[in-house]
Amino acid sequence: MKKLVYVLLLSQLVWVTGCRKDLIDYFGGAHGNKKYTVNFRLGGLNHNVGEPNVGFQPEPLQNYIGQLSIIAYSIASGEEVARQTQLSSDPNFGQIAFSLPQGNYSFVAAGSKTPFGINRFYQTAATPDIKLQESQAFMQYLFNGPSEGDKNYITSDTFLAKDTVNITANKTVDMMMQRIIGAIEVSFNDTPTFNAELRGEMTGYPFNSGIPFGGVVVRPHFYVNTAANGPLKLLILATAGTLWLDIDPPMTNAIRVVIPVQKNKTTKVSGNIYSNQLTFTFQ
Repeated sequence: MKKLVYVLLLSQLVWVTGCRKDLIDYFGGAHGNKKYTVNFRLGGLNHNVGEPNVGFQPEPLQNYIGQLSIIAYSIASGEEVARQTQLSSDPNFGQIAFSLPQGNYSFVAAGSKTPFGINRFYQTAATPDIKLQESQAFMQYLFNGPSEGDKNYITSDTFLAKDTVNITANKTVDMMMQRIIGAIEVSFNDTPTFNAELRGEMTGYPFNSGIPFGGVVVRPHFYVNTAANGPLKLLILATAGTLWLDIDPPMTNAIRVVIPVQKNKTTKVSGNIYSNQLTFTFQ
C-alpha cells in the first residue's frame, strides 16, 4: 500500500511540474520565453513607375533600392520590438532576420534609393534610434542638417510593404513592396523653354495613414528645354496633397500649374501654357 502511495505522489509531481512548464512557456516566463526566427522575402520591386508591384524581382535587391529597413511592432501594444537597417553596400543586403517570441506582429519594410531615417530626418552615427508606436511611426528622407531649412528635393524610387503575422514557429514572411511615389512629365507646345519651381513636394511617409508630410523647404528650380531634352521628369512623394509648378516662360510672369499625382502613376502635362489649355493624363 505504501508503495502504491509513493507511485501516485510521484505521478502527481510529474503532472504538476509539466503543467508549470507549460504555463511558463505560455506566459513567457523567465525560463520558458521561447523565441522563433522570422526571415523575410521581398517582392514587388521594379524599375519603372506604372509597372504593377507583383511577383519576385529577377535582379539583386541593390539594383532597385539603396537602403532597406524592416521594423516589427507588437499588435498587442503597438510598440516597436525590433528593427534592422541595411545599405546596399552591406554584405548579404536584404537578408534580415528577427528573433521573436510567440505573438501577433505588424511588420513594415521600407526601401528607397534615397537614404532615409525611421522617425527622423537627420541622424549621425552616435544618435540612438527613436522608437515610436506604429500609429505614429514614419520614414523620412535624410538630410545633411537638423534644421527644417535643410530639407530639399531628393525624392527617388521608394517602396513600402506592411503585413500582420501570427508567429508560432520559425517563419519566412513574404513582403510585397508597393511603390509609394508617383511621377510627373511636363512639356508645353507653345514654349519649349521655361524655368520651373517645384512647390508642395514632401519628404516623409507615415506607416499608418500613408499621407505624405514634411514639405520641402528649399524648393528646387529647373531650367527646361523640352525641344532638346524632352519633358521635365520628376519623381514625387506628395501623392495626397497639392503639388504645383510655377512656370516662368520667357517674357511673361510666372504661371502656376496645379498637378495631381498618384502612387505608381505618371502624370503627363501637355498643351499650351499661355492660354491655360492643358491636358493631364495618367499612365
